[in-house]
Amino acid sequence: VNGINYIDTAPGYGRSEFLVGEACNCLDNPPIIATKLSIRNPNNGQYLTGLRLRRAMDDSLQNSLRQLRLDVLDLVQIHSISSRFTTPELLDLLAEFKAKGLVRRWGVTTYGEEAPLDALDNPDFFTSLQIPYNVLDRQMESRVLHRAKEQGVGVVLRSVFLQGVLSHRLQTLPDHLASLQTLIAPLARLARNANIDLAQLALRFAAFSPWADSTIFGTTKISELHDNLRTIQAGPLPDDLLDELNRIEIADPTMLNPGNWQR
Repeated sequence: VNGINYIDTAPGYGRSEFLVGEACNCLDNPPIIATKLSIRNPNNGQYLTGLRLRRAMDDSLQNSLRQLRLDVLDLVQIHSISSRFTTPELLDLLAEFKAKGLVRRWGVTTYGEEAPLDALDNPDFFTSLQIPYNVLDRQMESRVLHRAKEQGVGVVLRSVFLQGVLSHRLQTLPDHLASLQTLIAPLARLARNANIDLAQLALRFAAFSPWADSTIFGTTKISELHDNLRTIQAGPLPDDLLDELNRIEIADPTMLNPGNWQR
């Protein structure tokens, strides 16, 4: 619908799975629905093992199937991984649940380089990576994205607005994030010179990135959805603007991690 062919959800996103199931159940050509599951102990954050891992995965898959009103899940992503996570036990379970017809494809949502590189070491099991990527944060290009393309592993880009900072919200940041305005000033200047706003620049950069197989953009209201769709319809950014954007270098890449934005 309106060119949207991929929807990203998760059991932890409130009523999201239920609402996506309600909305897509009646469509003749439904989008790919990607959901997630956690392999961590919610009490201590440690990776689950043994019977607890099997039960957690099975329960999550069965619940997602019910909520989404599906017979098989298109893509299930191991959620929020930032370190090595594969074990023979986990890989065996991925193969088992796929063989049972519950899951068509497995993916992983990651932070940093260690986790996606671990997934890329197991391309027979993981067919997609979801990573943070935007016009300022291109750190994954050199090692992760090049390798994913070489191996034919799908890439899903998220955080294309950098938690809303690459938008009009830049002007209303709290005092302790004022340094981000200086960081993003060159982007804002290039957007003004191109007669587009910062959010449009950020979305078009990510949506038409040569690395992207899918690009996630979140919205909080229908007007934002329509704005984003119009932005996509404008097509890729001009080559000369892309050249200027790609020349921007960030002296302190740690500033691009929202986890470091705490007061």
